[in-house]
Amino acid sequence: MNQKIIYSSALLVGLGSPQAFAHKEKAHTPQKPNIIFIMCDDMGYGDLGCYGQPYISTPNIDNMAREGMRFTQAYAGSPVSAPSRASLMTGQHTGHCEVRGNKEYWTQASTVMYGDNKEFSVVGQHPYDPEHVILPEIMKDNGYTTGMFGKWAGGYEGSASTPDKRGIDEYYGYICQFQAHLYYPNFLNRYSPSLGDTGVVRVVMEENIKYPMYGPDYHKRTQYSADLIHQKAMEWIEKQDGEQPFFGIFTYTLPHAELVQPEDSILNHYKTQFADDKAFGGQKGSRYNAITHVHAQFAGMITRLDYYVGEVLKKLEEKGFDENTIVQLQKLQWWDWSIEKISECIPYITGGKIEELIKR
Repeated sequence: MNQKIIYSSALLVGLGSPQAFAHKEKAHTPQKPNIIFIMCDDMGYGDLGCYGQPYISTPNIDNMAREGMRFTQAYAGSPVSAPSRASLMTGQHTGHCEVRGNKEYWTQASTVMYGDNKEFSVVGQHPYDPEHVILPEIMKDNGYTTGMFGKWAGGYEGSASTPDKRGIDEYYGYICQFQAHLYYPNFLNRYSPSLGDTGVVRVVMEENIKYPMYGPDYHKRTQYSADLIHQKAMEWIEKQDGEQPFFGIFTYTLPHAELVQPEDSILNHYKTQFADDKAFGGQKGSRYNAITHVHAQFAGMITRLDYYVGEVLKKLEEKGFDENTIVQLQKLQWWDWSIEKISECIPYITGGKIEELIKR
């Protein structure tokens, strides 16, 4: 749940305008940049190669750092998931946010069964204030199509603050941060009008529920949530046709515990590298299964995240969305601006009027 320092846990990819991609002859028309915001969970700045990490391989993120910008004085709004994400979504200091902790709404709910696995009928955290506009709503009001893939933690199922009610056109992931403790879950949440969804629904992991959610047989589960969420994010990018600017929020759960992943070449590499490794006995109440090779698992999850980032960048290049328009913003040295000035200038950025902003 810790999001220690947000510059290591968040990657902003600014992309060329959709109209510039589809209609080169209209290059002089002010255009809105496509934006993808990638957030990972529970990763410190020292876990990346671009900040000096010598043992964990992150070539794609390191390359982004070389071509872009590294923050050296930036902090998350809170050390735990829900209030930290609330600061991002609302633009408010944690002391002003409606959401100030990981308050759960499932403890008193009735239970349902998925195979032999008991789950709560309602899951999720305290909702964002429905009267306070949040980031995806702002982007949608400015003509963007929006997609979010990963952890939500901004309202429980059925509340007034679920992705479908807060400016998200398409969603897939964990609506509840506690559910995200299982990387091989009983279900994930989805909102996809193209599939007939009128609100957030549960997607049951049929292969996973054949096995228990705790104990040795848990590792027989095969539907790995991080891969599934990434696949949905990639499908969403693929559907973008350049006719409308897009805003994607990819809130990957890696490398947050539980520390588990498929037994593939990524993990096996680090098992060799960290041969003398630690083990963890598990914590059933927190949904953390017992694991061996603690350091190898953590390192592998970061490299896996880096692989996802590389695939996102490659897909954007394939689609022709990789022209960099955000470079112009760097000329303004906006990272030294006050919150008030940033708020004042957002309409210029979302309206594609960066040249006007530079002249101010």
